[in-house]
Amino acid sequence: MRNLKILLAVKLRGALYAPGRRGKKASLGRKILMGFLFLYVIGVMMALFGATTAGLVSSLAPLGLSWMALAVGAFSSAALCFILTVFSMQSQIFQAKDGDLLLSLPVTPLQIAASRLLSLLLLEYAYNALVMIPTVGVYCYLVRPGLSFYPMLLVLLLALPLLPLSLAGAVGYLLAQVGRLLGRGKNIIMLLLTAAAFLVYLYFCMNLNSYITLLIQRGEELSHVFRKAMPPFYHFAIALEQGSFSSFLWAVLWGILPAGVLLWLVQKGFLDLRSTSGVKAVYRKKPLRVSCPWVAVCRKEGARLLSMPTYLFNCGIGALLMVAMAVMVVWKGTDALQALGAVPQIQELIAPALMAAMCFCAATTCTTSPSISLEGNRLWVLRSSPLSPRDVFLGKLAVNMILLLPAVAVSVILLAFSKGFSLLDLVLFFLVPSLLGLLIALFGLYANLLWPRLDYTSENAVVKQSASVMAASFGGMGAMLALSLCYWFLARKVMSYHVYCFCALVVLMVGCILLWRLILTKGAEEYEQL
Repeated sequence: MRNLKILLAVKLRGALYAPGRRGKKASLGRKILMGFLFLYVIGVMMALFGATTAGLVSSLAPLGLSWMALAVGAFSSAALCFILTVFSMQSQIFQAKDGDLLLSLPVTPLQIAASRLLSLLLLEYAYNALVMIPTVGVYCYLVRPGLSFYPMLLVLLLALPLLPLSLAGAVGYLLAQVGRLLGRGKNIIMLLLTAAAFLVYLYFCMNLNSYITLLIQRGEELSHVFRKAMPPFYHFAIALEQGSFSSFLWAVLWGILPAGVLLWLVQKGFLDLRSTSGVKAVYRKKPLRVSCPWVAVCRKEGARLLSMPTYLFNCGIGALLMVAMAVMVVWKGTDALQALGAVPQIQELIAPALMAAMCFCAATTCTTSPSISLEGNRLWVLRSSPLSPRDVFLGKLAVNMILLLPAVAVSVILLAFSKGFSLLDLVLFFLVPSLLGLLIALFGLYANLLWPRLDYTSENAVVKQSASVMAASFGGMGAMLALSLCYWFLARKVMSYHVYCFCALVVLMVGCILLWRLILTKGAEEYEQL
């Protein structure tokens, strides 16, 4: 038990604590800013779940189906936990960087597996609270349940995240076994699965209102669907709504039993997976390619990007969104654009709205914000090579633009078939998002030089939780909002949309030049001190 506590404490410290460089501590202003941004995102998401629950309860309570609001909330919580955990299983459980080190210590595979699963479970409790606090709070305010509701609720909330954790672990275990057989092909499979899961989730979010309307209109029929197709969430809701002890036991067992099976699977599979983690590549003599230094860095960074699906998906999601949006506009929106174009007041807003959407996608495409941190304990190899800081920075920036520019070009080509935009519109659709993406890439690189995280044990901690990634994400959104609001409230009254775009291009270009000079001076100094 003592070893388990130590392993869990070390794992949580590595996930939640992001140390800076030697002798430097995070400033109070940075802590306050990060805390404010964190609370803002949490508040928005909780308000969304609370509003959804209020609408369901007010509509279904007269039909005697208010329990469905709890079932929908439990299902949403489990789905969120599963999506945010399933792809973390690979790096957190089966392919952790410190696996070989831990197995050399006097700890058992069961203790290692339990500590990793408990750390993920604690994160799932946080995700669960994000959904269930507003759901249960609104439900209690509108329905006013009895006192027996609250003890059952406490136990069920502890058991609810166990089911998505078990499912995520089972899927991660299977993916790890498949990856061991396929070798490098596993990264392509992970990338395709990640993109497919995200597109399904995006489709669900875009049609959420229609699903809620269907649930309200056909609640009696769909209640049987919950009972037969999703028994864990049905028993969760019935136990709380009606105080049913049998449903309470079923809901708890649906969480505990799969978790026990998962723990047994991870214990049995952990040693096998780690024992096959050695280098299998066979060296084959072949001619060496000669290229300029920054191109070599670009190739190295591109190989890392393609070998880490989590890195590619989280930092390149904007490129995927941009192409998907252009496909939807051409596939379903051409007639709508032509119909809206017939109204003069709306016609002038179509291009700015689409430009804002493309700029948002470009702002969320930033591979540079974790690129320095991902060097980790191998940064000395890069620094000991005959590479200047400028070559390193240029190579990492090139990877970001190689990912972004084709997506922008494909989107513009697709939009050209919608017949709703002029040639000037299409040129601006390419230039403005491209320059904004370059600006955010420069900002992300500089932020990573200021706030590196080099002693990580899991790449997910860098790609998802590091300060530089958060700064680049919120900075990109802030830049896009600033451009949009400036046009809507100020520039729209004194200049045309096209003139404003050219002014924005000048501002973005100046910003890129200033940031690049800052990176080559102060950024290079920070790089030499890492």
